[in-house]
Amino acid sequence: MMLEMSGLKKVQSADLLGSNDGEKINLQLDCTSLSVSIERRIQRTVVRGGEGDDLLDEGAESAVYEAEAKVGHGEYADVMALFRGSDQVIRDPFEGGEVKVAFKSLSYDGKVLRMTLIEDID
Repeated sequence: MMLEMSGLKKVQSADLLGSNDGEKINLQLDCTSLSVSIERRIQRTVVRGGEGDDLLDEGAESAVYEAEAKVGHGEYADVMALFRGSDQVIRDPFEGGEVKVAFKSLSYDGKVLRMTLIEDID
């Protein structure tokens, strides 16, 4: 399954007050595994002597995307440029549409790249 990612690559500048935003990069990773997990926040109140529990639905948590892909060093370097950059966006592989995300974790062993991305709700 294909994961499309984009964001701004961080550029190191000698000017400490200058902008660190650089060029926009677009990536497509052919993932061997890609999943999304979304949970709802449920508040549960147990009423003693009553007829059961009171459940209050407080809405959905942010979606968590888990991706695994076999990549070379060049693709890894591009992903790291996004990881260290800003304004990361993915195209939701299941529902479509753009989703602003933040990297939670990233690991690479020279062959397999594993990432956890969390939906960034404004």
